[in-house]
Amino acid sequence: MPYLASPLKRVSSSSPRRAACLAGASAALLALAACGGGGGGESAGTGGSVGTPSPPSSSGGSGTVGGGATLVALDAATSCGLPDFRNNLLQAINDARAVARSCGGTAMPAVAPLTWNDQLFSAAARHSTDMAANNYFSHTGLDGRSMSQRVSAEGYAWSWVGENIAAGQSSVAVVMNGWLASPGHCSNIMNAQPRDVAVACVQRSGTTYGRYWTMLLARPR
Repeated sequence: MPYLASPLKRVSSSSPRRAACLAGASAALLALAACGGGGGGESAGTGGSVGTPSPPSSSGGSGTVGGGATLVALDAATSCGLPDFRNNLLQAINDARAVARSCGGTAMPAVAPLTWNDQLFSAAARHSTDMAANNYFSHTGLDGRSMSQRVSAEGYAWSWVGENIAAGQSSVAVVMNGWLASPGHCSNIMNAQPRDVAVACVQRSGTTYGRYWTMLLARPR
């Protein structure tokens, strides 16, 4: 399984299916890619530059987003049908953060646990759904929006926001092990900035990877 991660600040991918970058204004953006089905796959590349996301949203909101749209619910369709999805992910993330570790040779101290956030989940679910429905893998949506714009659209007013994506992993344990084994993604998970987190997984047969994962981490203003 090829993995691509990046140091913070100025990395993106030359491949539309492999991306790892940090957008400006304190917005971290990292990606992990994996082959579906346990074999083959394309190699990752790096290069290019990143843009600056739109400013953080000043709106609040906990139940609806702009235009009156309801937040996407966590159900079988947005959790790949995996049992106890939220609890297992939150425990795995916070267990990882509770232990000092080396991320690609960089010592990362233990940090505070995160809280699950429904607005972040809605943004993650919409992006995973879009990737699965349209068979692509990128931090940039087909509508051109960045992850910071997707988070703002859900009504989450952020001061820091980061995203990890993955594709093809069969379980919470597999995707978390992959992220923690990749220096940039490990650093993202161990970052002391975020306070909230959510992860979505959407499955669609006939696509390149089958399952599409999105993790969002953020700190409110």
